[in-house]
Amino acid sequence: MPEARIVWRGWALNKRTAAMVEAAEKLYKSKFAILQGSYNKSGVEASAGTHDGGGAIDIDVRTKSVAQRVAVVKAMRAVGFAAWLRTPAQGNWPYHVHAIAVGDKDLSRGAATQVAEYHRKRNGLANRGKDDGPPGFYGMTWELYLKAHTPKQPVPDSTISLAAMAYARTHDAMTGVWGADRARVIAWAAHPRVGAITKAETVPPAGVPWHLHFQRVIRKVQVHFKLEDTGSFDAAVATVMKRYGYTIVA
Repeated sequence: MPEARIVWRGWALNKRTAAMVEAAEKLYKSKFAILQGSYNKSGVEASAGTHDGGGAIDIDVRTKSVAQRVAVVKAMRAVGFAAWLRTPAQGNWPYHVHAIAVGDKDLSRGAATQVAEYHRKRNGLANRGKDDGPPGFYGMTWELYLKAHTPKQPVPDSTISLAAMAYARTHDAMTGVWGADRARVIAWAAHPRVGAITKAETVPPAGVPWHLHFQRVIRKVQVHFKLEDTGSFDAAVATVMKRYGYTIVA
């Protein structure tokens, strides 16, 4: 099956690539500035088709020091990217880190070739030069990285719809957007990092309708964060969830 495509920070990627970049950012301890994403067929001629499919991303390192540029490459390689520092001396481009997610199901032919070259310890360029990046990560994949670094605070889907929450307050169905978003809110409230409800409260007691249980959960969230106790998923609750990395939409 193909990778799940998303728009992430305004760039076309897939969920696997975005998760890998976030993990690399944690290793580097700072967010990256993106120059180019994936699924950009014929977008940048100098990319030679490597960004036509998934798994490809370019990181802007023009303003970074030599050591910082190497650190970005190392972080990307550590989570399973075939990554190299690209310099103006190599081609018609600025300083950037070019990275291809090893094992991505949507790789273009050019990107797959670069991954093969990476495993041969080459630079991924047409001259097939020796790899010039930090060694030691040639066998790494995202799946291997996850086995060694299981996320402690996973957020499988971080988007919450205000309209869905308004509907969930008065309806019991657990299907559709309102059910999915309500389940996310409840799971978040029960997360140890939040601690607004207990794990046992992720489902309603016997005989209690889902919409009433959801109102009670929201009230506990509001009390926990010292908000006005209304039982409605309002702007104040939305603001709190944003601090935990959630995106709130209409």
